[in-house]
Amino acid sequence: MDKHYQVFLDYLDKEQKDDALLFILQLLKDKKIALLELYDDYLRPALNEFVCDSTDEDFCIWKEHTRTSIVRTILEATYPYLIEAKKDVKKNNKKVVVVCPSEEFHEVGAMIVTNHFLLSGFDAMFIGANTPKHDILAAVKSLKPDFLALSVTNYYNLVITKQITEQVKAAYPNVKIILGGLAFTKPGALFNIAYDYHLDTLEAIKTLGGEV
Repeated sequence: MDKHYQVFLDYLDKEQKDDALLFILQLLKDKKIALLELYDDYLRPALNEFVCDSTDEDFCIWKEHTRTSIVRTILEATYPYLIEAKKDVKKNNKKVVVVCPSEEFHEVGAMIVTNHFLLSGFDAMFIGANTPKHDILAAVKSLKPDFLALSVTNYYNLVITKQITEQVKAAYPNVKIILGGLAFTKPGALFNIAYDYHLDTLEAIKTLGGEV
């Protein structure tokens, strides 16, 4: 395990938000890690590989929520680095709207995916978590994206996801639908859902730049 990542994990395990943030900012300032490394080798693993050693479910839930809150703060605090990095990115003239549907509150993964889209040349916008179907359709109508990316973590939110994709396809057939998130790793999760791409790796984002 990378020594810097281990230090970062120790801060997270102890809920030391200030120390975790300052540590990451210093690593970026000293160019010891790049922005994509931060996303893929620090923040995503810190969330996806979280293990609670306690048998107390309530204890584990607040620990996980606190960790997610710290990671979200780091994402927001490092946004100036993203602004600078985008200056050197060649645009592909493709627009993507990223959103979490109703009752989907796990937004950090979607935020990271949006940043990946930006660093791959897309005009990308993250609408937010728990976005009602009507608002998603309104955003598609107004923004006229080439892609609509739906991030779903909770398997039980696949029903509303199916409804959204069907209505988007009916009203805006030229909009390509991208699905991503842990919910789609379940067997059969993609059945009967109208979509064009299943984003199971972040590397696949670059290939989407040549689509449409």
